Amino acid sequence: MKTKILVLVGAAMLSSVVVARPHGGWRPGPAPMHVHHGGHWGRGGRNFWPGFVGGVVGGAVIGAALSQPAVVVAQPAVVAQPVVVQQPVVVAQPTVVAQSTVVQQPVVVQQPVAQVQNVWVEGRYIDQVQANGTVVRVWSPGHYEQRTTVVQ
Repeated sequence: MKTKILVLVGAAMLSSVVVARPHGGWRPGPAPMHVHHGGHWGRGGRNFWPGFVGGVVGGAVIGAALSQPAVVVAQPAVVAQPVVVQQPVVVAQPTVVAQSTVVQQPVVVQQPVAQVQNVWVEGRYIDQVQANGTVVRVWSPGHYEQRTTVVQ
């Protein structure tokens, strides 16, 4: 609606400018080449005032014709119904803190274990003392001996 009013008011203003041109408005063809005495709108603005007054009157008439009285439609009263809003019930779960159970590993005391191994002993010379006191060197060949070792 407002755009129609603006278009019509603009058209009325444009028509007032066209009518208010010197010498009675717009004419097709080239403009006449003669000398004007008294300015662009004629002497004393005699060619301006009729177009100006016509534009104002035309704008007022068109504006009055387009302005319609505002129609107020009374809406029936709406009775608000009570709205029941159910809030969710939040139940906080108790925080369970579990105590850590410390299980002590039994201390294992290892008993020493005796291992018996056969070990090779190299051959060697052994000094033997004779009954008369002389020392004789005798060869003792290599042999295996059993040795016990303790492992923990």
